[in-house]
Amino acid sequence: MYIVVAGGGEIGSLIARAFHQNHDVVIIDRNPEAQERLSTLDVRVLVGNATDPEVLREAGVDHADAFIACTDVDEINLISTMLAKGLGAAQVLCFVGRAYYAEVLTDPRTMEILGTRIDRVLWPQRSLAEEILEVILIPKAIDTEVLAGGRLRLIEYLIEADGPYAHRFLADIEWPEGVLLVGVVRGTEFFTPAEDSFRDLVLEPGDHLLFVATQASFPILHAYFAQREQVRRVMIVGGGAVGYMIARSLERTNVEIVLIDHNPERCEWLSQNLSSSRVLVLQGDGTDLSLLESEGIEEVDVLVAVTDNDEKNLLVSLLAKQMGVEKVITRVGRSETRNLFERVGVDIPLTPRQAAVREVINWLSPEGIEHLAVIEDKLELLEVTVPEAFHGKQIHECQLPLKAVVVAVLRGVQVILPDEMTSLQAGDHLLVLVSREASERVGELMRS
Repeated sequence: MYIVVAGGGEIGSLIARAFHQNHDVVIIDRNPEAQERLSTLDVRVLVGNATDPEVLREAGVDHADAFIACTDVDEINLISTMLAKGLGAAQVLCFVGRAYYAEVLTDPRTMEILGTRIDRVLWPQRSLAEEILEVILIPKAIDTEVLAGGRLRLIEYLIEADGPYAHRFLADIEWPEGVLLVGVVRGTEFFTPAEDSFRDLVLEPGDHLLFVATQASFPILHAYFAQREQVRRVMIVGGGAVGYMIARSLERTNVEIVLIDHNPERCEWLSQNLSSSRVLVLQGDGTDLSLLESEGIEEVDVLVAVTDNDEKNLLVSLLAKQMGVEKVITRVGRSETRNLFERVGVDIPLTPRQAAVREVINWLSPEGIEHLAVIEDKLELLEVTVPEAFHGKQIHECQLPLKAVVVAVLRGVQVILPDEMTSLQAGDHLLVLVSREASERVGELMRS
């Protein structure tokens, strides 16, 4: 694909990093420093204003498969996106930073007026809120994805130092029927069942285990990792857009919610727009130990720190872990500090920009391949259709990359948890977990 990106900041850099190896990428940025910042990537950097039609023409938007506007200025993104569409870009995506623009541009009345001038609008805060909600209600789970129309679930669990599986051989652990262990992530490494050494692995604290389970087997697997089946109490520190969206979604569950924000006016607004019977809104400092204790933080199952301040989020998270909160989910504004948060004990650090970039990756999936999820920023979960050329072949005969695992075969209404001897039929849908480096190879195989 030929991709033009307006904005070489953090989002633009993440997009370039995701696509530069297998696609032609052009970055437009007003700052000449972007050329040096992106010099390690195989991309072309064009210095100029993305709202200038001549700059867009020079970037080649007339034959671009996708144009993505992700500068720090919403108005530049809006104008450049519509110009790019008018100049001939096949698909255009616009990032916005303000809730107002996100609401207006996704309003059906606005969409009717604009027509196809903007194909997709992404608001990173919404992407982050949705990602947090996916993991908030399952104790101990680091990540989860519902697959195959609800018939399967992909779950990621962390091996804890004081947990039952640390320092044990994988071969010695029997998982429930209807559950498939599809990979182990250790730092930057991804181990798959296709590797001869997989069953000889000794699990280490910090390892991430990836499973696929049927809906019937998921509760049994979950009991292997979490004594408590349900989340009962959630505390949210930060009542901005992300905190509000999380609280609003949790209102529909049986979870007790405490929402803390330092701004009295914001608290008044939150109180008026959230259910008083489901959400307790408190005005205060989320780093105030006495406030946390008075609101029963020791009884909280999940704490979510989503203020706009990384330092405050880190402090709140460390206090929560020290006081025994089982799961802490933390907003990290800068992607480069995410590893720091993990090192000091934060369970799940998430960034709004990375959450949104994962949506971009899904959006740009080639025909016949659907990107269902990005995991740990190292792996992709793909859904691919089996071509006629593979009809009757067993999985081990398909010559998939070593770092690719077929985690499920969807055949009509039937869901198959496969092994290497499973035979495929043309038209089957395969769910494939694969390293980012090998994902393009999987696509090429299935299109051959």
